[in-house]
Amino acid sequence: MSMDAGTADIIKGIEGFEQLDDTCIAAIASTSSLISVPDGTVFYTADDSSWDVYFVISGIVGVSTSNPGLRDPLRMNDTELLVLRSGAFFGEISFLDGARRHLTVIARERTLVLRIDGPLLKAVCEEDAVTGRAVYALLGKSAARTARDVSMELRNLMVARS
Repeated sequence: MSMDAGTADIIKGIEGFEQLDDTCIAAIASTSSLISVPDGTVFYTADDSSWDVYFVISGIVGVSTSNPGLRDPLRMNDTELLVLRSGAFFGEISFLDGARRHLTVIARERTLVLRIDGPLLKAVCEEDAVTGRAVYALLGKSAARTARDVSMELRNLMVARS
């Protein structure tokens, strides 16, 4: 992937990456691309085997889960757990643990994201310890926040259904 100055500027502006030098920013940017998607675009579904990470620049995405007992290709029975807006990461859990996706993420309006190629980012992190520490620290914090938010929403759903 080719890096442009706009991508590097976006990465520099992400809290947690601001301390990285231009070489580290360029390495991360080389794994990244800007993608604009319309409402209804599916970024990934539960059980997909992909490890890309996304950063929301503008727009809204919904994070949902489905009842494993239902076969619902139109996702009419999915339960939305989180709504993510500008400044949020998603996809970081599969990047960190290498497991299949466990949730589905869909754009709820026209959305601009920074897509970071997971395998390329892992290679960058392995090549440079400073970049690796920053990436894993930032995505680890984001994954913990996501886990807490999903846990809270599941608790709220259980209370509402009882």
